[in-house]
Amino acid sequence: MLYATFFFSFLKKKTMITQSKYYISDFIDIQRKSFQDLLEKGLIQEFLKRNPISDTHLEVFFYPEFYQLSPPDCTTREAILKGKSYSSKLYIPVQLTDKKSKKILLKWVLIGELPIMTKRGNFILNGAPRVIVNQLIRSPGIYYQEKKLPVYANEKDEKPFATLKRYYADFICLRGTWLRIEIDKDKNIWAQFKKGPKMPLLWLLYAMGLSEGMILKCTSYPARLLINFENENRKLNKISPLRNRKTEKNKNDLSTIEKKKTTSSNFRFLKSPREAWKEIAELFHLQRDLPLKETNNKNVANYGKTNTNTESPPLVSNRGKEETYISKDERLKESQSSKKVGKSGDSLNLLSTEIAANTRRKTLEELGRKWIYNKFMNPRNYDLGKQGRHSFNRKLGLTISPFQTTLTPQDVLYATDYLLKVEKGFKDIDDIDNLMNRRIRTSGELIQMQIGIGLVRLEKTIREKLKNQIDVETFITTSNKKKTASKSQITKFENKEAKQDIDLERLFNNLINSKVLNGALREFFGTNPLSQFMDQINPLAEITHKRRLSSMGPGGVGRENAPMAIRSIHPTHYGRICPIETPEGKNTGLVNSLTTCARVTTNGFIETPFYKVFKGQVQKNAGIFYLTTEQEEKIKSAPADLSISSVGFLPKSTIPVRFATEFTKIQRNEVQFIGISPIQMISVATSLIPFLEHDDANRALMGSNMQRQAVPIIRPQRPIVGTGLESRAASDSGHVIQCRTSGFVGYVSADKILIYTSSAGVN
Repeated sequence: MLYATFFFSFLKKKTMITQSKYYISDFIDIQRKSFQDLLEKGLIQEFLKRNPISDTHLEVFFYPEFYQLSPPDCTTREAILKGKSYSSKLYIPVQLTDKKSKKILLKWVLIGELPIMTKRGNFILNGAPRVIVNQLIRSPGIYYQEKKLPVYANEKDEKPFATLKRYYADFICLRGTWLRIEIDKDKNIWAQFKKGPKMPLLWLLYAMGLSEGMILKCTSYPARLLINFENENRKLNKISPLRNRKTEKNKNDLSTIEKKKTTSSNFRFLKSPREAWKEIAELFHLQRDLPLKETNNKNVANYGKTNTNTESPPLVSNRGKEETYISKDERLKESQSSKKVGKSGDSLNLLSTEIAANTRRKTLEELGRKWIYNKFMNPRNYDLGKQGRHSFNRKLGLTISPFQTTLTPQDVLYATDYLLKVEKGFKDIDDIDNLMNRRIRTSGELIQMQIGIGLVRLEKTIREKLKNQIDVETFITTSNKKKTASKSQITKFENKEAKQDIDLERLFNNLINSKVLNGALREFFGTNPLSQFMDQINPLAEITHKRRLSSMGPGGVGRENAPMAIRSIHPTHYGRICPIETPEGKNTGLVNSLTTCARVTTNGFIETPFYKVFKGQVQKNAGIFYLTTEQEEKIKSAPADLSISSVGFLPKSTIPVRFATEFTKIQRNEVQFIGISPIQMISVATSLIPFLEHDDANRALMGSNMQRQAVPIIRPQRPIVGTGLESRAASDSGHVIQCRTSGFVGYVSADKILIYTSSAGVN
């Protein structure tokens, strides 16, 4: 492998001592490692998220830890020549359990066909090599931003005379519902969802299960949460409907009180989670599937019935005429249940309406509670990821477990308090263009997400088949109960029971259809904009295509709506994203390339190497430190093109350094880290341009792009001037043959290498 070797000579000695060697990693390593992580972790994680798939009678359980992949049916060469796909069949042991009979069936099941990455870092589908471009997106977590609202003196004015700054917080997750907490121009605080109306933030805090005392205790400015509600609405809410029966008894309807509450303000002031669940169910129309009147309650059905029994009820003497009695309900107060009820049905209808409304209210509360749980607290629907949980804990000062990847009430509560501090100026807003707040979705992660989509569809089909099987068994058992227990019928019943056991095994065979997962993967590789035909103009074009970073695609930005802030160069791009190589036109700044020495962590963050500096001396023997943007923000780093003495000391003059996002000059004793090489800030294609420092930036951009368009010449020759990375660009692309052993080279050609070794002779 190519490496950069650093030498220095002591003043008294003339010998050269080789210092720490830095080996540039494989240029295609980002593709191969991501696919390796998919096979080792990603597949298992997606199947575990769907375990178990259960019903009232049956349960399906996957064992993804023991999955197996069959060898591909053909080689990569055969797949290209014959127009086939280079893929393997995925087998997983699946267990089907009958909860009633406790019968268990365990079998290997074909889940689908998984495309396999080749040694060169690409896939082959229908004979065409394809590359999955890495996507640069916002990292999951919480981000605080500001927006400026124009203020006009008159409606006819074209220009505003002032602007108002209003702040909001975005909750970004890997999978789930988009949530925003924002402050409007009237300083009301709202909870906004991607779909549906907004609600007061206090409703969401109550709905998450927080009490009034906890909200007031953990918020620096609790009065701000009450601005959304009017005082009149708060007073009306404190008056219960039963206490207002006297004022409404002539109308026999309590709906007018509710009308007053809704007309005085759009949103009611609440005091408990139950009220919040009910209001959320009504706000999002979750009750549309419910009947208008609930009349199935036993207590409601007993009200108003005439007692036709001739015996006198206890403690009441028979007066010789028909009496009407009402059974006591434990939920009614004693003063209500002991009232005399005459033959008029007004009071009975009133009580029946109250009980029906109470039943409906409890149903709405349950719907609202389930809605909140499924939106933010259900691991099947909402996932922050470990990095998202780390971001929440770091930003808000929480100590929640990293395995808690769903939203908690404490997250929303402390995020609200942080937002109020941002509004007051005690906290700063976030820079979304900082690479600390952006991460890379590699090819393996993109495939994992698509496998998750396919497993959701597979789970739906499995549940439908389980439900249909239960319906068939229920029909058989009910038809059997209607028959008499004669001898001939008993034998028939036994035969049907035997058939049920056979149907259970038949159900297992027809339970999982491999076409579901295959369709999801085919949809991703065929229609996703990040899945592209591999650029095969020359070896450099292949390497650049596999190391490309795109901000577009699903979940990214659009080229028409992308602002200049996303397209521009950020200080955190140093050593991570090349500032030169980017396309011309609409995609400028949205499509970039990794730098030569950068590497991607398992969490999707980009690292760049540094040497440690101690008291002005570069400590090359201490090794190489790979730092992320979050770690580099806390240190003072110097560029790699400084003149270093023979013993490793920095110049005595002031040294330009970068601290956080600011550039300044300091003394050499204050420098903490230094870059390893000047080429660490540019990409592979840009590093092939000789004398790049003397080139204009615009010409260097066009030169790095045009190198990928070069075609082979008839008579190839060595270049007069080179940069040293030409051989690595050719070898890492996979277009040249490579020797697997070390020894003396005896013969070299385009298709054969002869190596002489001491043990095996000629290889």
